[in-house]
Amino acid sequence: MTRRSWLLAASSALGVVLLAACGGAFRLARSADTGERDCAARVAAEEATIRTDRRWTDRDVPGVGAYPEIHWQVDYPSFACSRAPGPTDLRYQGVVRLAPADARALATTYVWTPGTGAAPEVWPGLGGYVPDGVRWRRSADHDAAGTAEVWFDPARSLLLFTAVDT
Repeated sequence: MTRRSWLLAASSALGVVLLAACGGAFRLARSADTGERDCAARVAAEEATIRTDRRWTDRDVPGVGAYPEIHWQVDYPSFACSRAPGPTDLRYQGVVRLAPADARALATTYVWTPGTGAAPEVWPGLGGYVPDGVRWRRSADHDAAGTAEVWFDPARSLLLFTAVDT
């Protein structure tokens, strides 16, 4: 084998290796894009889901007791599909129909005052669970006792909470 044929064979082999490496990098980049799209679709589905499981307790929202009905959602305010290390913030909002005894106890345990300013923003998926004419009340003592911001209508035994990273 002459020096020229050896160089030709080596450069051909090197070209094949480089071409394969570029193809692999392209395929990897495409699969990462697909992974991000899949992740974004999963996050959107997760945020749209209305949950009814009894995840929330008195430790999270003092006074909720043995509520007969709840509807809640999760929101990812930060980019949940980022590959960067670190926490992913989660926000939750729920509409809770309290048992009458728990609503009476909650109304007497904390000082509730009529909400001032604008009514709380109820997430679109939960709006159907809040009847018209709700008269929300707030309690600074209650908010300080738990991990959630709470709005309460004692006459309707209805509670709205928003929590972060619980």
